[in-house]
Order: sequence, then structure tokens, then C-alpha cells
Amino acid sequence: MRYVFIGGGAIGGTLAAHMIRAGHDVLICDADVAHVEAIRANGLHIEGPVNEFTVDVPAVTPAELPDRIDRALVAVKSLHTAEAAALLTDRLTPEGLVLSVQNGLTADHLIRAVGRARVLSSFVNFGADVMAPGRIMQGNIGTFRVGELDPGPITDRVREFVSILPYAEATENVLGYLWGKEAYGAMLWAGAVSDLSIADSLEDPRYRPLMLAVAREVLAQVPVPVESFDGFVPDDLEGSLNRLVEFNRKSAKSHSGIYRDLVVRKRKTEIDEMLRDLDGPIFHKIGELIHDIEQGRRVCEVANLDELAAYVADLQKADQTPEGPRP
Repeated sequence: MRYVFIGGGAIGGTLAAHMIRAGHDVLICDADVAHVEAIRANGLHIEGPVNEFTVDVPAVTPAELPDRIDRALVAVKSLHTAEAAALLTDRLTPEGLVLSVQNGLTADHLIRAVGRARVLSSFVNFGADVMAPGRIMQGNIGTFRVGELDPGPITDRVREFVSILPYAEATENVLGYLWGKEAYGAMLWAGAVSDLSIADSLEDPRYRPLMLAVAREVLAQVPVPVESFDGFVPDDLEGSLNRLVEFNRKSAKSHSGIYRDLVVRKRKTEIDEMLRDLDGPIFHKIGELIHDIEQGRRVCEVANLDELAAYVADLQKADQTPEGPRP
């Protein structure tokens, strides 16, 4: 069985490299021509505190993708999911499967492309960054869960993916993990408007009310029981902050991928996809700030985080007045 990664960046490239190292047949497809050419010329190099190794792995651009795919792992940014799905529409074999290894709730694009019965999802929480074409830094090891879209017993096809993926375990409630990541991720979005590290933004007492408020805003929308992971416990958000600080202090990935998109790679973030999935005044305010940074009206600085914290304080103060919440 050949496993084709649609997206060979931070997450896809890390997973593909470990799979190659374990002896699996893997192909990487990536739209970044420089990344593909570097992998072809020098192999794919994984660096950082977890491990250092280089593997030879076939790499192609979307135009070079083979006509027949049995197993696909989609590892693109959520804003590129529709384009990734389109690559699979006429290529996935009748018995083929697609596994999303993305952030966010992206299954709808894949379902429209290949049908719900052929789509699985996963929750990935290890940190990695593309440092240069052909070079990926894996910052730590985190929770990785694979499951069916609908809650229920673990299936043989989930077990297949778990058997070939590094760090993966099966779950009966992958959506519960993904919604937990949405709540944790909302805190990362808030911190990314500043230049603070993940751990510093979560630890600073000035921003804890903001972090707790945005996580609660997300959890209020959750349609399934939320799972705990890597220190995040939905019923103990205050304790979660301390545990998440410790988790992130141990990672060589100090800043979120959101921050790197804004400051290092200077490219569009996944904010519009997140705003589609999440409702609430706090996250919408975060979205306004992210859009301002994307469009050059702001830069990532602590003043933005101070503004967010003041906004949340005003909301909470209004909720406590006799007149009730402001319209």
C-alpha cells in the first residue's frame, strides 16, 4: 500500500519521514516547488530535540500526482483543503481512504470530494516547523489520535492508519479531541497577535482572564464530549493553563504556526476558516486583529494582547452590571 501525503510541510513532512524510516511506501505531494526540489535533491531532513535524520522520499508537485491513489493523508493548511480535495476526486480508488491530519474542522471539503464513507480524521498536537526547503524541525511529541468521523467503535481502517503512523493511537471520539484543540487553539490565536512565546502568553497573569474567556467561549459551542490532552482538561481550564505552559516550555517550537505565518512566512493564516467554525465576540475580535496584521495595519506586539485583555475585561464588566450584557 502506498500512502500519499497531500501536503509535505511541518506535519505532513514529519509524519512522512517517520513512516519512510519505518519502511512504509510513501509519496509526498506539495505545492511548494522549492520544497519538492530540495527533497528530491537532498532528501527530507528532520531536525530538533526529538530526533535528527534524513530520508529519501519521492516528492512531486500536484501536476505530477499519479492518477490512482489508495490511501491519502491530507496535511495542508485548512484554507487549502478544497484544492487538496479536488486532487483526490478522480484519483481515489473505489476502496480508497482519506485521512485528514489537519487543524480545524475540515472534513466537509473532503466529504464533498470523495464521499463521507471514505473520510477519516485525526487530532495532531506535536509541534513542527518548516525551517527551509527540505528541512523540518520537530519540536516535541504530543497527543495524536485517529478515528472515524462519527463516534463509535474503533474500526479496522482506523487501526490500519494507527499501525503505520508515528505516535498515533485510536479513539472512538476524534471530534471530541478536535473541539478540545479548537479551545486550546483559540488561546494560541490570541497569543499570536503578540510577539510572546506560547508559554509566555499563557503564563502571564495579565492575559489569563483573556485565555480562560476565549476557551470558555469555544467550549460553550461544542456538540460532543471534549477530550483531554497534553495538560488541557476542559473541566479544569485554570489548571490547564499551568499544564500547557509546562508542555510548551519543553518544546523547541516556541511560537505557534499562526505567528510564523504572520511574521516569518508572511502568508495568509487559517483565520477565515476558524471564523467559519467558531462564533462569539472574543474570537471575532481576535479575527479582526489577525486580519489587521495580515493586511499590514498592525504588527505582532504585546499592545495587541493588551487590547484583547481590555476588551474581555469590558465584556465581563458589562455582564456584571444590573442592566445585563451590552448589545
